[in-house]
Amino acid sequence: MKKMKSLFVILLCLFSVKQISAQDFVREVDKKTGKVLLRGSIAFDNILNESSCSWLAKGAAEYHPMQGSIDGLKKMAGDYRFVVFAGTWCGDTKELLPKFYKVLTEAGIDLHAVEMYGVNRKKEALNIEHLLYNIINVPTIIVMYKQHEIGRIVESVSSTIEQELLAIIEKDYSAMEMERMKRFK
Repeated sequence: MKKMKSLFVILLCLFSVKQISAQDFVREVDKKTGKVLLRGSIAFDNILNESSCSWLAKGAAEYHPMQGSIDGLKKMAGDYRFVVFAGTWCGDTKELLPKFYKVLTEAGIDLHAVEMYGVNRKKEALNIEHLLYNIINVPTIIVMYKQHEIGRIVESVSSTIEQELLAIIEKDYSAMEMERMKRFK
């Protein structure tokens, strides 16, 4: 009976956190620029529809990802999801997020596989998500398999966004394949 009560309390807490984090985003005025910034749970459509965020559509239209990496992502990325922290005020976000968006769309990755949070200049989302994922810089793109983080891209890339995403996923995919082979020996 005691275990049942403990389980109930844990489930209630998880449900409460999920409900809190399901709140929408807010528009805040950035004290530094006077422009609107988006904070909280956001989607690409929210950014695309915000007049102060025309950089997303423009940057995506101008970016031409490497087809070989796109093909690799098409084959392997279906079981992965992404948690993204972005500052609509941030130069690095304005540079990397449009490229990420373009890569997702060209690779046919469902945009519902992206859980995205807008943060303020203190890197704070509306709730505690920034603490749960230990966000220090933006943008941060976290690649997840099931409920496990397998890699992250923070602020910038050394090659291209599609190459780095593919490298993270290929490394995990290879590790899973090796684990499967061990089970069948």
